[in-house]
Amino acid sequence: MSATGTAPDTSLRAVFAGRRGRLLVALLLAEFAAAVQGIAYATVLPLASRELDGSRLYGATLTAGTLVTVLVLAAGPGVTARLSPRATLLVATLVYVAGVVLAATAPAMGWLLAGSALRGLAGGLLAAFGLSAIGGLYDDALRPRVMGLFSLVWLLPSLVGPPLNASIAVWADWRWAMAWPAAVVIVARALMGRDVGLIPWQTGRRAVAVGTGVLVVAGLVLATLATGSGGWGVPLLVGGLLLAGAGSVRVLARATAGDRPRTWVLICFTGLVVAFFTADGLVPLAVVEGLDRGVVASAVAVTAGLVAWSVAGARPPRPGRRPDPAALGAALLCLALVAAALSQTGLLAGSAALALLVGAWAVGGLGMGLGYTRLSARSFDDLAPEQVSTVATAVAFAETTAVALGSLLGAGTYSLATSAGAGDRPAIGAAFGLAALVAVGAGLVTRRPR
Repeated sequence: MSATGTAPDTSLRAVFAGRRGRLLVALLLAEFAAAVQGIAYATVLPLASRELDGSRLYGATLTAGTLVTVLVLAAGPGVTARLSPRATLLVATLVYVAGVVLAATAPAMGWLLAGSALRGLAGGLLAAFGLSAIGGLYDDALRPRVMGLFSLVWLLPSLVGPPLNASIAVWADWRWAMAWPAAVVIVARALMGRDVGLIPWQTGRRAVAVGTGVLVVAGLVLATLATGSGGWGVPLLVGGLLLAGAGSVRVLARATAGDRPRTWVLICFTGLVVAFFTADGLVPLAVVEGLDRGVVASAVAVTAGLVAWSVAGARPPRPGRRPDPAALGAALLCLALVAAALSQTGLLAGSAALALLVGAWAVGGLGMGLGYTRLSARSFDDLAPEQVSTVATAVAFAETTAVALGSLLGAGTYSLATSAGAGDRPAIGAAFGLAALVAVGAGLVTRRPR
């Protein structure tokens, strides 16, 4: 409630009013472009690898950008504190364009690897831009609505991105499929430049903590090496994930400067993202390998979760509503993961098992839409202006690292279980079960007093 006792205005008119609204449009366009670019890259990278005979560097090329982004974000806002927002935007855009050019003109797989690393560096430099604007320019009541728009903007790329980029790769070439989204990115960055001065920014000398970031990256690399390592697979996966997780907690604690309730919000946010993306990589496996269905059924299942996430996030509940949207979201995600695991047990067969899995993943997306928007917005509640950029960098770090951790947890568990002789269904079910445990942990954290 406002000081006058009336409910605060959380309409779209209030969201897009004034210069901050114009900046938000540019940020949403940039988010859309990033989604299209990421989907295009993942869609056509196998084609590039085959043409360039780059199978040995495929895994490194796929993960290089994420690892560089994690390292930059773990180092904190001190990396860009000596530059103005406009200068940071310019440098990051030039680095991004260089990365796209390297990828689109690559004569060998190593060039693609270098291009991926440069795009990751550019992403790390700008990852906190949008979050800083949301955290500093919108009040606590309006912020969840704005966060929901960023979830919604991923809906169209998720639905049309893969077939569009596949068509471009077939009609023209994989190089064009990688390059064309850069035009949208550059337009978005130019629009951002008009109002970039509004973004809260603390200049001057600030601490740069590269060491902890190296530990997180090392943990992710160890977990990546787990598959194909024989008897060392389980220790490498568990040790790598624990090392990356412990390093991540340290990064978040440092960013919140002893504000323990805010640290727990970020940890809960990380756990929710880990749980969702652990399962996100398992759903196609569960459909194709577990239920012996085709790619169309797999696409339907994946899309159900993404659409539910986008729709639920587009209109999040207002702060103060009961039950707490974050706790409800974690509970729904946990239930969905348990149901997804049950779809692999053989208790249901044929279309019934597929319907259970698709329905479960739609519920999981609903839970993610509720929890993601509320927790990411709550990270900035009652925050001093001078702390906005630091916390924004921490939120971006938490999300990027959590996506990587979740992907490794799901894929690594499945690969190691099948390598040990387990069938596809038990392996997938066990991985869903681990994701459910992570969701339970995130839900328990939401119960901590704030």
